[in-house]
Amino acid sequence: MTGPSPSSPEPRLTLKSQLEDLTLVRPWVEAIAARHSVPADTQFAIQLCLEEALSNIIRHGYQGQPNQSISIACTVECALAGVGNEDAGELVFTVEDHARPFDPLAPSAALAPARAVNSQELLPGGQGIRLMRKFASRLAWQQLPNGNRLTLAFAIPAPL
Repeated sequence: MTGPSPSSPEPRLTLKSQLEDLTLVRPWVEAIAARHSVPADTQFAIQLCLEEALSNIIRHGYQGQPNQSISIACTVECALAGVGNEDAGELVFTVEDHARPFDPLAPSAALAPARAVNSQELLPGGQGIRLMRKFASRLAWQQLPNGNRLTLAFAIPAPL
């Protein structure tokens, strides 16, 4: 895929199930963020959550099998007028794969790892779902006939 320009970011990004393809996510999100005047902290949250979800799909869903497809779509959902909400709406990212079904929102998926006594005993992993729950304004998962759909929404400010 060629890099999107900030004036007209592509609404969809398609990746292959290889960690190297994660490098395509940042410029795509940056272009979308620029177009919708997304604050830096929200842009960081979007990138963090997408990279976490995508790396989990590649590592666990596809179990490292290269050249499997992952698609990400971005839409804007506007808040209802007159509700008194300072947000203009949400940027909604929909991630679809053809991996084995996995519900990241199920209670068993978000169990915290055992508490480490000190920082040198911390084990990597196990925090991605917690991060997504913290940073996304809305999360949803749906099992597809041939895979998974994860929806991550992030509040965006009203235009000036």
